[in-house]
Amino acid sequence: MIDEGRLDDSDHGPAARSADPAGDAARKFADLLGERGVRVDGPVEEGRAPASARRIAAVSSAPLAELVERALTNSDNDIAEALARQTALADGQPASFDGAGRAVTARLEKLGLPTGGLRDRGRQWSRPLRPRLRRPAGTPPGARVGRARPRVAPRPDRAAGGGVQRDAAGERYQEADGRGLVRAKTGTLTGVNTLAGTVVAADGRLLAFAFMADGTSDPEGAQRALDRLAVGVAAVR
Repeated sequence: MIDEGRLDDSDHGPAARSADPAGDAARKFADLLGERGVRVDGPVEEGRAPASARRIAAVSSAPLAELVERALTNSDNDIAEALARQTALADGQPASFDGAGRAVTARLEKLGLPTGGLRDRGRQWSRPLRPRLRRPAGTPPGARVGRARPRVAPRPDRAAGGGVQRDAAGERYQEADGRGLVRAKTGTLTGVNTLAGTVVAADGRLLAFAFMADGTSDPEGAQRALDRLAVGVAAVR
């Protein structure tokens, strides 16, 4: 897709989307080839190069760690969904919601993380899992976590929010006591608000936390309450 299929100038959040993002990308690519003197015959969506074709150029995506970082920093659900389905393919599962769920759960288990009670949308998450998910992100490259060695671990200070990075919640903790101390990621569903991350406590310790508000009717109020909790952790001695 091109620009995540967005039809405006936005780079995150809700937006009008293309009904055929893959087709749009193929047609744009064909147009660019044509501008450079390369003829494209037939429907571009169905085009295939002959076996004798010679590769003249190739394009790769950004490294996986950068994709994870952008997904976290921008609360980018498109990238998160693509990463989940790629995880499914890597585990021999179908690239579907169910396949992604099974593959991600299997990866968590390989890391020795508790997955009991891990469910889909609208159901309970494993409470011990949330704060322990932060540990692999804070582990030095190559170090073992549980029974496995993480291959990709975004830096803890790259999590959105906390006055360090922005996410869909905007600038967070800019005027609060947690500025520069709280590095956290929001999570939002209908009636559910979460905040998980790390904080440098008043005594200098690096602490991991995870808060969840369920059954909320005021998402902004719930998020403000979670922010106050995170700032409270920063005051721990």
